[in-house]
Amino acid sequence: MRISLIFFSGLAADSEVFASQKIAFPQMVVPSWPIPLPNESLNSYCDRLAEGLRIDGDFIIGGASFGGIIAQHLAQRLKPEAVVLIGSIRSPDELPRLVRFCRPLKPLIRLIPVRILQICFLPLASRFARRFFPHLSSLARQFCVADGTVFKWSLARILDWENVPTVECPVFHVHGRRDLVLPVRYTRPDEILEGGGHAISMTHPSEVNEFISSQIKKLMES
Repeated sequence: MRISLIFFSGLAADSEVFASQKIAFPQMVVPSWPIPLPNESLNSYCDRLAEGLRIDGDFIIGGASFGGIIAQHLAQRLKPEAVVLIGSIRSPDELPRLVRFCRPLKPLIRLIPVRILQICFLPLASRFARRFFPHLSSLARQFCVADGTVFKWSLARILDWENVPTVECPVFHVHGRRDLVLPVRYTRPDEILEGGGHAISMTHPSEVNEFISSQIKKLMES
């Protein structure tokens, strides 16, 4: 039995987040982020995403960071065999205290100068910086290719996220021990990667690939 994989990148990032995973799993699809409608809710956005996906046969849905949140909401609509979270969280209660503290500041998100910040972060996204600051460089690389509209919308949806997705299938979760964006102490992963930061699909590809492979094997044996 061949199980398809549908994975979502984090916070408006592109498919390069899963470059190593796409090599290891040719059946993996990383959908692009549709531009959100004005003031579109998370539920409405996920409805549109679900309608646009072409699914044939059994599949696993997953995602990194915000992509994992999206994957869980889509699981309510699409009924996958399992959900795989990579450096993500299962509920709003697992958001860092700083994020919850910043919720009243959501109206200010529209003022964020995304393009200017992306230019400022370009040096940190370089290959040179990657050698010395792999975790920060990976995050910078994601941010520098993000669509500004999708980024701001995603950030707002994280701040106003309240409803816990009802997921009836198994949820498998791998997380980095040194994740500073979504600290591991606030969540309950199945596996923790020592030395891993937030972008573990990029900095620890072999470990993440092994985790995905092991979950696929469990499903096929059950």
